[in-house]
Amino acid sequence: DLGFYLGRIYGLCAASVVLAVLLIDNVALQSQMSRLLRSMRREAAFVRDQHKVRERLFSAVVESSNDAIITMSLNGIITGWNRAAERLFGYSADEAVGHPIALIVPPHRRAEIDTVLDRTRRGEMIENFETVRVHKDGGNVDVSLTITPLRSAAGEIIGASKIAHDITESKRTRTALSRETEERQRIFETSQDLILVTDSAGNFVQVSPSVENILGYKPEQMVGRSAVDFIHPDDLDSTRNEMRAARRGQQVRSFEARYPHKDGHIVTLNWMGSWSEPVRRHFFIGRDLTEKRAAEAQMRQAQKMDAIGQLTGGVAHDFNNILTVITGTIGILGEAVADRPELASIAKLIDDAAERGAQLTKHLLAFARKQPLQPVEIDINSLILEAAKLLHPTLGEQIEISPKLSDEAWPTLVDPNQLSTAVLNLALNARDAMPRGGKLTLETDNVHLDEDYAKMNSEVAPGDYVMIAVSDTGTGIPAGLMEKVFDPFFTTKEVGKGTGLGLSMVFGFVKQSGGHIKIYSEEGHGTTVKIYLPRSSGQGQTASGLRSSAEVESGHETVLIVEDDALVRQYVVTQVASLGYATLQAANAAEALKIIDDGSEVDLLFTDVIMPGPMNGRQLVDEARKRRPSLKTLFTSGYTENAILHHGRLGEGVLLLAKPYRKPELAKMIRVALAG
Repeated sequence: DLGFYLGRIYGLCAASVVLAVLLIDNVALQSQMSRLLRSMRREAAFVRDQHKVRERLFSAVVESSNDAIITMSLNGIITGWNRAAERLFGYSADEAVGHPIALIVPPHRRAEIDTVLDRTRRGEMIENFETVRVHKDGGNVDVSLTITPLRSAAGEIIGASKIAHDITESKRTRTALSRETEERQRIFETSQDLILVTDSAGNFVQVSPSVENILGYKPEQMVGRSAVDFIHPDDLDSTRNEMRAARRGQQVRSFEARYPHKDGHIVTLNWMGSWSEPVRRHFFIGRDLTEKRAAEAQMRQAQKMDAIGQLTGGVAHDFNNILTVITGTIGILGEAVADRPELASIAKLIDDAAERGAQLTKHLLAFARKQPLQPVEIDINSLILEAAKLLHPTLGEQIEISPKLSDEAWPTLVDPNQLSTAVLNLALNARDAMPRGGKLTLETDNVHLDEDYAKMNSEVAPGDYVMIAVSDTGTGIPAGLMEKVFDPFFTTKEVGKGTGLGLSMVFGFVKQSGGHIKIYSEEGHGTTVKIYLPRSSGQGQTASGLRSSAEVESGHETVLIVEDDALVRQYVVTQVASLGYATLQAANAAEALKIIDDGSEVDLLFTDVIMPGPMNGRQLVDEARKRRPSLKTLFTSGYTENAILHHGRLGEGVLLLAKPYRKPELAKMIRVALAG
């Protein structure tokens, strides 16, 4: 075929064919060449049409793309800009085409332009290149770029095609997810609670570092092992039931399970658990209930002690009223039968029994924190040294007493008589715990109880305290009895050898003094009782500043006696009258105020503190002094119930005659009150 031969073998163009036709003289050959020319023109037109179709399709694809498509020359000039590029960067095609690509590159990223162009010239394709570009409004746009070299028909690289995918939202999502992951990891690493992750078989996959504080294990000692190895045997079934419930899709709920600590003691944890089906993992968060249970036990103990205190205080009040009559009248009876030895000895027995009863009620009131305290600022070391001297003959030669006193012990505001009694009680307990002898150590020191200590002991206020420690080398206290040692009437001694009120009295006195008491003991290794008394501000009355007693004598003044108990009132009226005083009597506050309002002469108002009706002794005195400001007053009670006490201590200028009392004590206090 001539067309094929000329056009394909020699590569002649259409113009060459036309020329050939003109030059060929052969008519038949000229006709053949003309047909070939027309065929070639039709083919060229078809090729042009196909090219236009392809161009339109390509343009449509480019324009409809959600990703920005940009072309640029090798010198960085923008040559193509689709609609997505307009949306992504804010520039129209007219505004972008013909301008340098730096138009959308922030200054701190301009170096990337030369790098990209250099790699393009080398024919490299760049994929998933994450970077930042700039919008027309100045805002940053996070993009992922795919850059491909553009070649001419001859294969020469003439530019680059750039596809920019907006990753702003996905990057924000990834950043948020990364932060969330970091936050979860931080919580996992720093949580005070125990966080456990197990697989579907119950093997630990992750264990939080807090396990070391809670259970004593390092995380790596548990990871890979079965939870069965660590859960208390009695709690295995309940834990498995909770895990099965979680896997069935039941709502997350809490449950308790015990885990043995590495050292052997049992730790109770409250668990919240859930199951994740996509990763097939159990997730557990466990909170150590040890401190909570201790606080609950402490609260129950405090409530119990308060309830017992209310009961014992009430009993002591009524008992003291009875003892007041007994102790007073037995003194009179004793004087009447002094010349009859057989009756005098009986009177003495009654008197001794009454005295024992009076001491018992004092202990009850001390435990109930209802005894009136007379605090003064004291040198604690001097008091302890004085107590040590008194203890030597009491404890015996087989017990060594060893004082260890701080050279700079702070002063404290406390009732010295009650503190001495407390130390004596502790020493006697120590003696009983050392039947074969031993060592008693009396120690003083300055301590600061901080916020952390106060959190562990809810009744303690943080601050400076003077510490008194009484330690022995005796038999110690069994662990099971430690929570009962302050209970009134609790004793481990044989019947008849102890009332069980010693430690409860010390407990009540310390609490009433604003202090704190702690017992440390180990069976077979002795006991230490530590008393913490608040450091004095230096404004309290010193022991040398106490009011001296007035001379005990009779008188002729008029005393108004207010007492609701008829038996006690009759006794007091008789005793006061026997001292030479004129007496008036009332059963309650209303009767007493009526006597005063009637104009009767009254030099001293002698009133019980606790009385039935709307007004107690304190309120009666306040009302009486509104009528007679110079009226002298004297209180008496076996149970003050804080009516005349300020935080358990006698208020300024308050005189109290504690029941039970004897005639000499009554006579003395009346004279003190009238002279005040």
